[in-house]
Amino acid sequence: MKLKLPNSLCSPQDLKAATLEVREYARWFAHASVKKRLGAGKTAAPPDISQAAHALIKDWHEDKPLNREGLDQLISTLEEYGTKAPHMHITLAALPPNKLKETLIAWCREHIAPDVLVTFDFDSTLLGGLVVRYGSRIFDWSFHRQIMAARERFPEVLRRV
Repeated sequence: MKLKLPNSLCSPQDLKAATLEVREYARWFAHASVKKRLGAGKTAAPPDISQAAHALIKDWHEDKPLNREGLDQLISTLEEYGTKAPHMHITLAALPPNKLKETLIAWCREHIAPDVLVTFDFDSTLLGGLVVRYGSRIFDWSFHRQIMAARERFPEVLRRV
């Protein structure tokens, strides 16, 4: 089954956190299943997991009933996904709001690779724009680079202001 990550899961760290949550949920599920089968009383409440981890579990099982084997397959798929997925690093001048992050992730997954993981960082010296690092390539669309590229004209522009 093909895994489709929600846009709220964007970085390798997010993926690892979701994997740990799914693993914790699988442990609870196995324990609750045994208690139910043996009639050993009340089972503990399920662990609190993020919406992203809940969406992963729900999407993975779709119409099929939830079972331990399916959860184990999901965990191994998530771990494999984390090692094989392409990784992109985006640096902005300030921390991006979640809405902007999700928009950028959706665009990257639509136009670059559907399984790309994106890490966000910020560097106020960029002054605006962004820098994208994908593999060994760096694309710099920052205002800092533009100002430095035209540094001979910059004093003239400031005199006119």
